[in-house]
Amino acid sequence: MKGSINTQDQSKSGCREHEFTEEQFLEQFAALEESLALLQTDMRRMSEQAKLFGGLAQHIRRSACPAALSPAKSM
Repeated sequence: MKGSINTQDQSKSGCREHEFTEEQFLEQFAALEESLALLQTDMRRMSEQAKLFGGLAQHIRRSACPAALSPAKSM
């Protein structure tokens, strides 16, 4: 399996070809899958924390300024 790697070669300009074995490719792919799983877990956790923070912020706003968030009474 061949892949292009953009590197600057002192003797010539352009790209050099680099050979990957199937085993190396599969190892790198497995590492990417593992990293993606960790990223998804972290994103889920951050989303849950953002929801909790939003609820807390809303509660604090209502406690601090209840009149400001109440609907205006018409006469």
